Amino acid sequence: MQKMFRVGNSGVAVLLAVVVFLLLVSTAPKIGLTWDEPDYIAAAKSYMGWYGQVFTQPGEAFREHSITQAWSVNKEHPPLDKVWSGVFWVLTRSLTDDLTAHRIGNMLLVAILAGLLYALVAENYGRVAGLASVAALMSMPRFFFHSHLAALDVPAAFSVFVVTFVFWKTLGRKGWAWGTLLGLVWGLALATKINAIFLPITLGAWWLIARRDLKIVRRLVVMGLVAVPVFVVIWPWLYVDGAAHLGEYLWFVTVGHWEIGQYYFGQFYMPPPWHFGFVMTWAVLPLTLTALYITGIVRTRKPRQDGGLGLLLLLSALTPNLAIAIGQSMVYDNERLIMVTFPFLAALAGIGFDWVVSGWVKLSGRWGRPFVSQIGMVGLVVLAFVPQTVTMLRLYPHLLSYYGEGVDGLRGATALGLETTYWCESYSLALPIINELAEPGDTLWADPWSHNVLIYYQMLGRLRDDLVILAPQEVPSVFGLDAPQPRVRPMDTADWFIQQHRQSAYGFEGENSEIFRVLRGKKVVFEYDFNGVPILTLRKQ
Repeated sequence: MQKMFRVGNSGVAVLLAVVVFLLLVSTAPKIGLTWDEPDYIAAAKSYMGWYGQVFTQPGEAFREHSITQAWSVNKEHPPLDKVWSGVFWVLTRSLTDDLTAHRIGNMLLVAILAGLLYALVAENYGRVAGLASVAALMSMPRFFFHSHLAALDVPAAFSVFVVTFVFWKTLGRKGWAWGTLLGLVWGLALATKINAIFLPITLGAWWLIARRDLKIVRRLVVMGLVAVPVFVVIWPWLYVDGAAHLGEYLWFVTVGHWEIGQYYFGQFYMPPPWHFGFVMTWAVLPLTLTALYITGIVRTRKPRQDGGLGLLLLLSALTPNLAIAIGQSMVYDNERLIMVTFPFLAALAGIGFDWVVSGWVKLSGRWGRPFVSQIGMVGLVVLAFVPQTVTMLRLYPHLLSYYGEGVDGLRGATALGLETTYWCESYSLALPIINELAEPGDTLWADPWSHNVLIYYQMLGRLRDDLVILAPQEVPSVFGLDAPQPRVRPMDTADWFIQQHRQSAYGFEGENSEIFRVLRGKKVVFEYDFNGVPILTLRKQ
């Protein structure tokens, strides 16, 4: 019977992965292009070109010039997810549009994540908890949005979850092979994004609190020894001047990254206060899910009851926010950089939901009326997952403007001084209007350094190619000289102005900034709002 149950859980996990994948693919076309995606798309194309050369001209491919040329594109981040996305772009670009083809690999990762999330929680807390965990993850509006993108934040969340999953599943197994496996997956996670660097801290803290077994320490040491060479082997950019390039990467991710400030509680910060990550976690999650993951934390407060799984989930959820709170990061984009925390909170929410359901079943069972019990369970499902789903349907596809009931939604968050939107996804609303009304050769201004978003829209044919995109200074397109190139002109000379209501764009000067002054004096052609809060405004001279 137990074996049948395990097989059954595996089948459910696979089915859930398929359903999640189909859901993401079917909702992807309306998800607007985001700020970082053009860089990763250009990198994926470059890396795929190099791998093609490896098969056709291996001698030439491994020359210093070839490696440097191909792998210097977006060398700021490790390559694994861009390679993964590139492979699926090659496989699917003849079946769908170019943007969806670049995104489909990451949508597959989220589908696998959903299956693993179910498997981990269901094995330890039952099928209701497992199903509720996946439902919680997919009804987190901002995570759902990011799940579609050719970006690195959700792949980072996936890779950290996989390492944690492998760590937990192999705890009781003996032999060096399991430490080697753990090192392999941690090396892959490091080759996805720097977020994985905090895993030894999380796992070490869990060991210190829950299970002080020296075998675990040895396993973590083996994990580290294996992970480093895996990381190096996966990144061909390190094959040339390896020490210098590795030092360049480490400098960039520690002190050399360009600053991205944050509008927070009505002020612009660089960096924001220590509590920023915790407040954003509260603000962007549905209140019902927040209540459920807190319930899950209470249920798992004693590590002896579940072997420490609940504690592991809690520590994994806390680590990204603690890293921001005590670190010196110069990069902030609302919830984007704490995406790693959401799968673990979803697991805790599923555990909490199962506890609530179990309590209701026991209570209603005393009344001897099964119908009442069943109605109550349906009511719990509706209460837990329907409110945010309704809001998602109303706001879709602009889910980066979602805020939970804990801050009274978008209107309440805006009144508190939280950022209305970010990352350019709403630009797609303005394109049909510009295509219809613009004169030949008209110039377009959008947020500084977002020109590659508009250039890629031109390459896709969604923005007229006779229109000229402005940039704040001379900078080539990430897609190379064969792509449309931006032109340097003063902002106030543009014919069209695409304004996403990202308050961080105005910097420390806020509404006194030059950008805001110019925009305020231009004619409004179109404005999109949600519940009375503007998200995108299209203006012209």
